[in-house]
Amino acid sequence: MTRDEFRAYALPLCHSARRFNKVFGIGANKTGTTTLGEVLHLIGLNVAPQALTELNSLGIHHGELNDLVSFMRAYDAFQDRPFSMKSYYAQMDALFPKSKFILTYRDPEQWFASRCNFAKRNYGVDDVAKITESALKERTHVKPGYMYRMNEIDWFVDVDAQLQLTRSFARMFDQKYCIAQYQQRNQEIIRHFSERPQDLLVIDLTTESDTHKIINFLGLPVGLVTAMPHANKT
Repeated sequence: MTRDEFRAYALPLCHSARRFNKVFGIGANKTGTTTLGEVLHLIGLNVAPQALTELNSLGIHHGELNDLVSFMRAYDAFQDRPFSMKSYYAQMDALFPKSKFILTYRDPEQWFASRCNFAKRNYGVDDVAKITESALKERTHVKPGYMYRMNEIDWFVDVDAQLQLTRSFARMFDQKYCIAQYQQRNQEIIRHFSERPQDLLVIDLTTESDTHKIINFLGLPVGLVTAMPHANKT
């Protein structure tokens, strides 16, 4: 059965059995977010296009949610930015009750290596230390300055022991710092859902050969289980 044939078969099964609101992939980038999006598409959900999601979510970083929420009403599932960042999962949890959240994760060392490999490929360098702040500012993904701003939110800015904001470009590929932030966010997500474990699936997609854990978590028919479509490996 081809990809399109499986989706055509899955769509009516999924929608007849569906009892949840939205599905959010909230794992960090480079934890299989693209693969998760493909799984959700295959089983018949209307997954929001990533570029459009990012364009419509620019306001969320300034506390403005109206554009994003209006955009999201047309879709069933979301992954990657902005849901892979900070604590935006908590806002989505409040705005879209009865939704399901999937925390993709992988071994921290492997995650950091994948993140570095992805950056080296994008910037055409053999060492992430060669990626400069000015080169990041020149990236035009989504819109000029977008990638710089997203990395600034995720990695440059932190709070010191005196509760003062600090900023450092050097944190972007500081292995110890990045892994600590990655692990802390995962722990905070699990703590957030501690009273509702049925609403959170924690899964390492790199170790899964098929989609049965996702299908079971969503309460969908076993007939929707398929081989895991691993995508965008780095």
